[in-house]
Amino acid sequence: MTSETFEMKQENKLGSQSTQIAQQNNYYGMDYQNTKSLCQDLIRNELEKYKADAEQLAKERDEKFLSTLFEKLHRENIDDNSMCKEFRNPDMQYTFVEAQKAFIRLGTPELETILSNLLVDRAKESNRTLLQIALAEAVSVVPMLLPSQLDILALCFRLRYTRNNIINNLPTFFNYIQEQILPHVPNAIDKISSFQHLVYTKTASIDLGEISLENIFIETYGGLFLSGYIPEELNDFPKKYPDLFIQCIQDPSRIQINSISRKALDEHLSSINNIPEEDKRFIQEHFSNNLMSQNAVKDFICSNIPSSKMLFSQWNDTSLKHLTLTSVGIVLGANRCKQISGTTFDMNIWI
Repeated sequence: MTSETFEMKQENKLGSQSTQIAQQNNYYGMDYQNTKSLCQDLIRNELEKYKADAEQLAKERDEKFLSTLFEKLHRENIDDNSMCKEFRNPDMQYTFVEAQKAFIRLGTPELETILSNLLVDRAKESNRTLLQIALAEAVSVVPMLLPSQLDILALCFRLRYTRNNIINNLPTFFNYIQEQILPHVPNAIDKISSFQHLVYTKTASIDLGEISLENIFIETYGGLFLSGYIPEELNDFPKKYPDLFIQCIQDPSRIQINSISRKALDEHLSSINNIPEEDKRFIQEHFSNNLMSQNAVKDFICSNIPSSKMLFSQWNDTSLKHLTLTSVGIVLGANRCKQISGTTFDMNIWI
């Protein structure tokens, strides 16, 4: 630290000039270099303390992740020889290291579960396929996503890309909504940045087209939302094809065509021999024309499951209705579903 001193005095006489002598004390702190050096020393001392703590935490996370991974590998009945053979593959080692680094850095329970699941799936996919590539890429991408963004991928995957084959009546449908869909609905995803980040990570794209949630339910499970007919409206078809008609689910006093969806109906009619084409068209048209309106479907679901109002709001009022998934997004969405509800999927169906 330096200082400078000035003195000031003034004398005035008649007809004379004034003289000033000043006294001023100025104090200056350390210069830039000394300050920088001091700060660096302080930071270095603190970092040395933190380094040891971080190394210990990293070691604990590494051991925990390895334990979880190998427990899952054995649970999938992957024998030691097959496991060792696959881990000799440089690509498998690289993917494992990426997962290991991600969990050591972040250490969240969600990341531990999904990374270990992805590695198990990657270990089982020994051939060079698109699925193997997508699984490896998913390991690199998942550390960049928040749990709420994984739930967005799960919702989109579950609703747009799958159909639950167990659903054949309203109780199974309501159970599906409550146990496999609603757990993925975030409290709020109104920020467009959540979706933009999914695009940035190449897990999804935001298309110009859209599909409402009501329409998804109608297309996938339309047989649950038929208004029904009185028998006379269907001429002699109920007697002619008794297996194609059942009691109406929405109105037990009526009857309806026996199919969970228009797609399933078309497939079933194609498998029936010797059915005239005009009869097929009659049945197909009476299925499509008998569907409830979108608003009626929404009101019906929300009246039976009040908590589903948030689901409709999040889907129809955000970019979810515009979202489509890439292969990596499908892998992560399916794995998030497995993580939350335990549902497993054969990825080869989509990839």
